[in-house]
Amino acid sequence: MVSVETLRRYQFFNHFTQDQLKAVAMISEIETYPKGAIVAREDAIASKLYLLLEGDVDLIYSGGGEGAISNALVGSIAPGEVFGVSSLVEPYQFISSVRAAMPLRVIAIDSIALRALAEIDSNLGYGLMRNISAAILGRLKFTQMELAVARG
Repeated sequence: MVSVETLRRYQFFNHFTQDQLKAVAMISEIETYPKGAIVAREDAIASKLYLLLEGDVDLIYSGGGEGAISNALVGSIAPGEVFGVSSLVEPYQFISSVRAAMPLRVIAIDSIALRALAEIDSNLGYGLMRNISAAILGRLKFTQMELAVARG
């Protein structure tokens, strides 16, 4: 379990009430990964939402290859940002792989339990989806800029 105080430090959780933070903390844990570790694999079932505490992760896309991860870097995540947002959006499968660019420390939140909490508490669900949408929109903007530069 992660402390409520730890969650409260991050903007992603700013609008959650004390009770909502307690509920999320109960289904969360700290995980660590060494440099080069694959935290999530493209097309795998996404069962956790992650908040990066320390380190840097690369989002890697293989183009649907036979499980092999190519070097197609499609984004990165910095401390304080979430990843694994596919765990909250059907069909709940990762659309890219996540590789530790350096040693990582993350908060891992059980997404099945988080979705259940969102079903029970519509305010939590709304806040969660608002924050997830903002994260997705930020990644889309990054992708658009990268595409514009590539097409230069």
